[in-house]
Amino acid sequence: MIISFSMLGSICGAEPAFLDEMDSDQPVLRLVEKTDFRVVSQYVERDEHLTGTGAEVVKLQGPAGETAMLLFELPSAPVIAELVLATTISCNRPGVQIAAQVVLPRSVDPQTGRSREVILRGSNLSTGVPGEQIVLANLPQLLDRQTRIARIRSEARIDPREAYVRQLVFLIPGGTGITEIVVDRVELDGIFIDRHDDPAVTPAGAESILVEPEIEPATDQANASPQEKLTRRSTAHSPSQIQRIIRWQGEPFEYLKSLGFNTIWLARPATAVERKEAHRLDLAIVCPPPPSDLLARELRDQSWDYVLAWDLGSLVAADDLDQVIRLKQLIRQHDPVTSRTTVMTCEQLTRDVSRATDALLLGRDILGTDLTLRDYVTWLGQRQRLARPGTPLWTMVPSQISLQRAHQIEALQGSSIQVPPAGASYEQLAAITSAAMSIRSRDFFFESQSSLTAPDPHTRQRARNLELMNLRLRLLTPWLAAGKVAGVVRGTPPVVSAVMLQAERSHLLMPMGWSRNFRSQQESQVSGPVSFIVPGVAESADVYLLSLAGAERVRHERVTGGIKISVDSLPPDGLIMLTSDPQAFSHVSQFLRSIAGRAAQLRHDIVTQRMQELVEVGKEENLDETSIVKPLLSRAEGELLACGMDLKRGFAEQSYRRTQNIERTLSQIEYVLRNQGQPGQVTTPLIFSVTSIAAERRMQDSLSRATVQSELLAGGEFEALQPLLDQGWRHKQLPLLGITSAVRLSPDAPYSGSYCLELEAKSLDPSQPISVVPTAPVWISSAPMRVKAGEIVEIIGMARVPEELIGTVDGLEIIDSLGGPGMATRIQIAPSWQPFRILRCVPSDTSLTVSLALSGIGKAQVDNLVVRKLQLPRELAGKPESLERPRR
Repeated sequence: MIISFSMLGSICGAEPAFLDEMDSDQPVLRLVEKTDFRVVSQYVERDEHLTGTGAEVVKLQGPAGETAMLLFELPSAPVIAELVLATTISCNRPGVQIAAQVVLPRSVDPQTGRSREVILRGSNLSTGVPGEQIVLANLPQLLDRQTRIARIRSEARIDPREAYVRQLVFLIPGGTGITEIVVDRVELDGIFIDRHDDPAVTPAGAESILVEPEIEPATDQANASPQEKLTRRSTAHSPSQIQRIIRWQGEPFEYLKSLGFNTIWLARPATAVERKEAHRLDLAIVCPPPPSDLLARELRDQSWDYVLAWDLGSLVAADDLDQVIRLKQLIRQHDPVTSRTTVMTCEQLTRDVSRATDALLLGRDILGTDLTLRDYVTWLGQRQRLARPGTPLWTMVPSQISLQRAHQIEALQGSSIQVPPAGASYEQLAAITSAAMSIRSRDFFFESQSSLTAPDPHTRQRARNLELMNLRLRLLTPWLAAGKVAGVVRGTPPVVSAVMLQAERSHLLMPMGWSRNFRSQQESQVSGPVSFIVPGVAESADVYLLSLAGAERVRHERVTGGIKISVDSLPPDGLIMLTSDPQAFSHVSQFLRSIAGRAAQLRHDIVTQRMQELVEVGKEENLDETSIVKPLLSRAEGELLACGMDLKRGFAEQSYRRTQNIERTLSQIEYVLRNQGQPGQVTTPLIFSVTSIAAERRMQDSLSRATVQSELLAGGEFEALQPLLDQGWRHKQLPLLGITSAVRLSPDAPYSGSYCLELEAKSLDPSQPISVVPTAPVWISSAPMRVKAGEIVEIIGMARVPEELIGTVDGLEIIDSLGGPGMATRIQIAPSWQPFRILRCVPSDTSLTVSLALSGIGKAQVDNLVVRKLQLPRELAGKPESLERPRR
């Protein structure tokens, strides 16, 4: 059982936790079989609806005095006082009633041997007025009454604890003629728990997050079966634990567990040895299911029960959806663990696609890009709106730059030594995971391109950052597992805000600098005092600034609008806890004491490695005596020495605070080293890593004296259509619901000549605006151009995006096949013509194409597109080894 949380709010006003406006491509309501009713017709109406872009219409025929039951699948929601269900309907007969189908996981149905189910009916009946709302509330009281009745009728034990709603039931009266019901909206307020199909019965002694846990009977853990252990994990362990998942690259499972991971993601079905090792270490596994022809036989082996979720792969196009659905049906048919999750990724995400899986994995290559944290949060929110409401969302957190970016760095440096891709800093990992929590994601998949056991210093640094990140996620677990996202709190200065998590007895603020980007590993420091005004918190609450090594009180005061919290200096990974319950803080403080020593040691080792890298860069730059870098390095070295002494004496919290001061100094040094001298003419992938600062400077010097060797692209002036077609340019339009797109040669104010290329996408119905575009609706790609290993290729042009595109954060994308979408140049808005320039080094003989993609609703223009080979002066750049032989 996996918990996700959502904002509790009233049905009237606040945004509900779950909302379905019944506007999917296919109907979703289902008539209960074995009744005297039949469905005359069922469809999604697009013309007459109150909300969204449609409403589901069901026409039924049945006898008077009988009631039809239409079922609507809901995300599983525990029966608690805050749970409220509501629907907006129109029906040509009065008397429609709604009910909730509730599962009692602690009670056995003697007829089926599975969890008992009960129906909780509301008291409100429809009057026949179009567009009326029916509300079902007070479910705990209804459940209590229903279980008392059930106990009288049955001798079996009935336990209502951990009951959860899984379906909304429409009770529709029959009569003469056709009964027509139009369902326009279904909403739910509460929290979600992710349980799939009909779960196994929960033992009465298992722990519950909804009631005080009972003492679990003593069991022989060694003799317990894998099935029993999975049952305990999915009913008692999972609610209090978030999944910290790592992509397996051949490392020993024990080492990955030592870094704080509790789940391993394999690219192929787990072997018997791997399943046995996961059992020994109490680790979960995510992997593809066994081959279809072996599925039924393989899953009889209980060692598969340690697989937490089946990886259904990546859905590249919606055309593959039927194949995914068939695979999921096959899994459900043969998998004895009915509560096991299926998870998949999808490039062209739609609501219907998200129905094909239990959970969705969201993520993108953000490291090395100009996208800000605000852009990333917006993108995550857009993916969330595209998915079926209530779908559990897992987040992919890149721990390294993409392989394409790594290959470019390697080729531009001219290195023949294969090194792992550069890793994300701890602050970047913290920012990405915090952003994911804003959309209620609670499971995190850390993507890894290379083994974490490699001996190079960059890999060791990445392992430290990941271990520190896992300590932070463990600290956040109480709020993630049993809390909710209570909103975003604005800060002062305005570049800082905080996502607020709320648990039963406390609030937690996660400050974030929304304007930071991910171009480089450079830490983003917020200088000076920071303050937040937090609404809805008791004046008696105590406020603490948390780090991974301890807590300190923070001054606060009651002001208009809430409690004002002021922090003199906010660490990049700082958290702010507000609570009136001493016991809640005591639990947090106890956990911090248990990890403080390890956290301080990790921070010490991280800043030591970073300082060594900056010292080496300083040597390569030949700094003169007047440079500010040298005294800053001396100051950092003195602080680091004192930090080490604190560690030896056991002063973990003091040591941790010193490392935060050292980080600020090192960030200042890195800023100076990156920005001294003339600004570069073009941003290259070398800018990401600290260790390639000197190589970036040499490359910029080379580019200032480069000469054009040859032109590769014809037709980039966009003056005539036929030459483009003759040369092999291709135009691609993706069929997206409600969107039309076009590519044309436009005479509208070209940069030069008579025409420019114009890409446009717009809504088919202006009265139904589109807020999210799942993928770029229109592309145009150049003909392939042959390039050889070691060649330097430059892509330049002019672009104009008069207004920011709707439904996307990516704007106009210029994508080359050497860098791929992850290295695309993005232009979000450019009211006047703006130049762009892309530099690539060819790793091996291949064909190069350049694509222009309009990623949202709006218009963009491109002119004077040129692709050419450059000749760099060897005395400045040196001859890269990649010029002499292809990269292997």
